[in-house]
Amino acid sequence: MNREQALETFLNATHWNDADRTPLAGDASSRTYIRLKKGNKGAILMNSPLSERPDQFVFIDRLLEQTGIRVPKILADDLDNGFLLLEDFGDNTFTRLLAKGTDELILYRSGIDALVRLHQNIILPTDGVATYSAERLLNGVMLLTNWYGKYAVPGGLSDAAVSEFKALWSDLAKVMEQLPKTLVLMDYHADNLMITKEGECGVLDFQDARIGPVTYDLMSLLEDERRDVSPVVRDGLIKYYFDQCPKWDTPLVRDTLSLVALQRHTRVIGVFVRLFLRDRKEKYLTMIPFIWKQIENHLDEPRFHAYKTWLNRYIPSELRHTPLRPEDFHD
Repeated sequence: MNREQALETFLNATHWNDADRTPLAGDASSRTYIRLKKGNKGAILMNSPLSERPDQFVFIDRLLEQTGIRVPKILADDLDNGFLLLEDFGDNTFTRLLAKGTDELILYRSGIDALVRLHQNIILPTDGVATYSAERLLNGVMLLTNWYGKYAVPGGLSDAAVSEFKALWSDLAKVMEQLPKTLVLMDYHADNLMITKEGECGVLDFQDARIGPVTYDLMSLLEDERRDVSPVVRDGLIKYYFDQCPKWDTPLVRDTLSLVALQRHTRVIGVFVRLFLRDRKEKYLTMIPFIWKQIENHLDEPRFHAYKTWLNRYIPSELRHTPLRPEDFHD
C-alpha cells in the first residue's frame, strides 16, 4: 500500500474521507497539514514523513495537557504511517491577530500566562525528552559556522575562525547549562501561538521539546525572529513573568536573559540558511538581516566582547545586513 492509499485508509477509518480538504501553509519541517471540514465540524490532518514519525508530538502533547496548557486534542492517529488527526484551533495565530490590530500586550501576556502554567506545573520526565546540555547548546550555535559561515561568507570561514568561535561559545554554553531546567518547547513564538475559540492561548509545534534553560521560551517569545516586540512590552512582560515565578528571579537567571536570546538567534541564522539550501525554503532568507540586528542589540554587554570581536573580524557588518538571495551562496 502506497502512502496515498494509507492516507485514504486512515481517513476512511476515522470517517473523514468525505470531508472538504484545504491545504495549510507548512512550517520549517517536512510535515504537511490539511484542514478537514465536514458540515460544522473540523479537524487538522498532520501528515509526517516516515523519517519524522509523530510519536514525539503525541508524547509532548499529552505531557503538556497534564499541565493545563491548551494543546490540540489528538482525535485519531496512525503512528506507523505518520498520520494524526488533530483538533482545529482555527486561524487566529498571534501573527494574524497582530496584523489585524489586536493589542500586543494583551496577546503576549496570554502567552506568558501559558508559560507560567507550564513552568509551575510540569513534572519533568525521566526519559523520552533530550536534555539541552552544554554540548547541545554549543552544537546549536555551530550551525552558524556550518551553514552561514560556510556558504554565505565569501570564501567561507577558516579553520582558525571556526575554532575561535567554538572556544568562545563553549564557555558561554557552560554558563547556560547552569540555569534552572524546565521543559523547553523550542519554537515558542507568534506563529505557533493562537487564541482559540474559547479565548485561551493555544500552543502548536512542540514536538522538538527538550529539557533546558527555564528562560529559553520566554526569550523566544519576546525576541521573536519573525517580528519586533516593542522594548516597553518586552521589559514589562519579563517583569510580569518573574512576578508570577519568583523562584526563578535570581541574579543568575536575570543576568543570562541576553545570553539565552543570543544563543537562540545565533543558532536560528544557521537553521534558516540550512532550510534554504537543504529544503529550498527561500522565505527564511529574508528574516536573517533582522536576526543580525537582534544579535547586535546584545553585543555591547561585557560578557559578549569576544563574540563581538569575532563577528567584526570574520562576518563584518556588510555581510550581515544585506538580504540574502539564492545567488549569494557558494559551494
